[in-house]
Amino acid sequence: MRITSMDISNKEFKKSMRGYNPDEVEDFLDKIAEDYEEMYKENTSLREKFALLNEKLDHYKDIENTIQNTLLLAQNTSEQTRKTANDEAESIIRRSNDESKRIIEKANNQVIKINDDFEMTKNDFTKFVAKYRNFMKTQMDMFNDMESDFIKSYNLVSYQGEEVYEKEIVKEEKKEEKEKEEDLNNVKNFYV
Repeated sequence: MRITSMDISNKEFKKSMRGYNPDEVEDFLDKIAEDYEEMYKENTSLREKFALLNEKLDHYKDIENTIQNTLLLAQNTSEQTRKTANDEAESIIRRSNDESKRIIEKANNQVIKINDDFEMTKNDFTKFVAKYRNFMKTQMDMFNDMESDFIKSYNLVSYQGEEVYEKEIVKEEKKEEKEKEEDLNNVKNFYV
């Protein structure tokens, strides 16, 4: 059983012969009762503060747990986001590499086709020039034959003389050769 300040104040002792001075005992008991009352109130106040502080501590522990859970969730989310971003970046790089390879392959195929077309055009042009030159030579030969036949038939003498005439033919052939080279260079420059 707990002793209260009232119990101390109301406590009565049996009197004996050689006992203590009753007034001093009463004063002392009153003083003890007051001190006890004060200590009891202080103890009650401290218990209330202790309960309040425990309550706050529990509240802060709950907040701490919530913060830890939030940080853990944020960390997991961050890791997932980072992984997703890395996966997406790798996917983009892979698609870009595939696309660049496809573009390079297509460009290489076009270059090969252009080179083939150039070679075919160059060959066609060379054949055309050869055929045209042959045609022109045939025409010139035919014209020269006609001129010779005409001169022989009508007993005419070439006013320039045979030597001048041959120089003209050589000069004309050189000119045709030079034109052929220029035409070939023009074709090469056009495709380069």
